[in-house]
Amino acid sequence: MSNFDSIQTDELAFLDVGNSSIKLGLRKEDHWEIHAFKDAEPLISTLVDEGIKYLVTCNVRPDLHFLDALSDHFSIAVLETGDIPENQLDYTTPETLGMDRFLACFGAHSLVNSPVVVIDAGSACTIDLMDGNGVFQGGVIMPGIQTLLKVFHNSAPGLPSFNFEIPDSFPGMNSRKSLQWGLSQLFLDGIKENLQRYKREIGEFNLFVTGGDADILLEYLDIDMIHRPDLIFIGMEAFLEE
Repeated sequence: MSNFDSIQTDELAFLDVGNSSIKLGLRKEDHWEIHAFKDAEPLISTLVDEGIKYLVTCNVRPDLHFLDALSDHFSIAVLETGDIPENQLDYTTPETLGMDRFLACFGAHSLVNSPVVVIDAGSACTIDLMDGNGVFQGGVIMPGIQTLLKVFHNSAPGLPSFNFEIPDSFPGMNSRKSLQWGLSQLFLDGIKENLQRYKREIGEFNLFVTGGDADILLEYLDIDMIHRPDLIFIGMEAFLEE
């Protein structure tokens, strides 16, 4: 990344290219301004309007066509797992590790300098650990809320449609409420049990939550969590500064 070392901060932007959307992070003095996009054209227009010349990206999509479209307009550096120093990664298959998982933990650790567990509630929900020395220790990958909803709707189209909600009484007295109980508790109980496993294994840690469905976890889980929608951008910036 040495060719990015001397550039103006206001000419630099960060991209988190996820499975369902592309998030743009713009550093604005003491905070991050975040925008979400589905397509390249409106993103390019926004970048040009902001005077951006350089992009640092984290990409989890299997194809790079999106980045190819951007490369005609901007200088791009892609953060990949091969860039992670060996002493910061305790993971047996680094070639299959999503760089976003590492960066989210790296961002959380840079804020508190202690063991962290990061829940990233997106299309996939990851629950990952970084120890007090800043070493990524792996974690849990489970289906996200929207993915679970699609599974129900696609595999059993005859069932009534429903959204994520915990009904006001148990058990469910109709099919929609029964489905809501099943999906919500499958997801929430899975997260709670995995957090208990972390406590049994490593003791105390700071818990961070990020991702598109973080608000649902904040509403339904009575657990102390630090909500940082900008966590991956904090990690990307901190990683470049190392």
